Parts: sequence; C-alpha cells; structure tokens
Amino acid sequence: MKRLNYLSNALRTHWAENPATRGKAKMAAGAALIVIGVFGLGGATAKTRRGKRGRGGILGNMLFLFAGGLFLIAAVSLWPDSWSDQFETDGEIASYQSGTGSDGRSVYRPIYRFEVDGQEYGFASEVTTNVEPEVGARVRIAYSASDPDQARRIDGLDSFIHWIFLALSLGLLLIAGVSIAIGLALVFFGMRLFRDGRRDLDKPSDPEASMKELRETIGQVRSGDIDIDDTAAAQAGGDTGR
Repeated sequence: MKRLNYLSNALRTHWAENPATRGKAKMAAGAALIVIGVFGLGGATAKTRRGKRGRGGILGNMLFLFAGGLFLIAAVSLWPDSWSDQFETDGEIASYQSGTGSDGRSVYRPIYRFEVDGQEYGFASEVTTNVEPEVGARVRIAYSASDPDQARRIDGLDSFIHWIFLALSLGLLLIAGVSIAIGLALVFFGMRLFRDGRRDLDKPSDPEASMKELRETIGQVRSGDIDIDDTAAAQAGGDTGR
C-alpha cells in the first residue's frame, strides 16, 4: 500500500547531518505522514494537484466503517426466524407490490400465499427486487405450526439475502479497520518525527508553540505548498532528507 511506503521510506531515510536541514526535513516529513494518515493522499501530492483525486485516511475510511455498520444492521434485521414447531410446505406468489427505487427503477415486493389445514395465509417478502415476480410461481414456505402467521420463504433470494449483507458488512468493516489502523500508525510516527525535528532545530519544548507550528505545517502540506513527494516521507531509504 502506498501509505505504508511513505512510512517505510521516512523510517529508512538517512537524514542530513546539518541540524537545521535535518530538523526542517523531519518536520515536513512528519506533517506529511499526519496528513496522509488522517486525510489520505488527496490535496497533498503533485498528482492530486494535476487532477487525480486522492483517497483513504482515517476520515475517508470512516465512511466504510459507517457503511459496514449499516449492512450489519440490515443483515441482523433480515436474519430468518426459526421455530421449534417449524413445518415446510409449498406456496405461491399471490401478487406483488410495486414502487420506484432510489435510482428511479421499478422495484417489486412479492406477496406469498400458502395453506395450512385448508386455511389460507399470506405475507409480504422482506426483499424487493428489480425483476417483476411471476404470479403463481411455486415457492417453499416455512411456518410455525402453532401460529402459521409466522412464516418465511426458504428458497430463492429470501433464503440467503442475510448472508449477502453479512458478508458485505464484514468485508467493509475489515477494510475500514485495517486502513484506520494504518492511518493511526502514520499519525503516531508523524507526530514523533515532527517532535524530533523541532528538537533538531533546538526549539524549546513548548506544547502550545509546537501545536501551532504543526498546524501551520499541515496546512502547507494540504494546500500543496509542501509536496509530500518532495519530503523525506516519499523518498527512498538512501536519501539524505534534505
């Protein structure tokens, strides 16, 4: 991953012997690592300024984390019920409800019908589809013998849609978790590098002044006044950090 390459190169850089040069290079590299960790590569590299959009970072991956949470909630809500007195029977698509999805396309919700001891029961699917259901098509239904109103379809998309949402949620949460962990590592090492750079410049340990200078340097990186590709964070391990 490109963000890890920036971190690796910064750690392997042979910094300049001159304290002033070394300090300024470390501070710029540290600020660059913080920007990459929090915001990704957007707005910080020459490629981005030429129109290529960056992505990633802690903030960017919060969207993946949020989406993963939504998919997980959907998976839980769609998880099928089971009953100790569960029976199975044949049913059919009795009708369907139609509407318009967020993308403007038609969506359909099948309504199922089945019989138990000569009495008819029905329920609507929890799943909508862009394919118009075939009225009269046979389906398999599971129901509670003591309360046939509690029923669900056990074939077709209804039978495994919850697994799809669960897989999507776990995938997004894994991607977001790993990427956020990488971002936090970049911020941590960036802070240390920036602090070491201030020490090389023989500046007093003033937290307020240090944070002000850090914010200013981060602003320069984000605006492009300091290009990440020109900092030690983006150079090969054999560079001098100038």
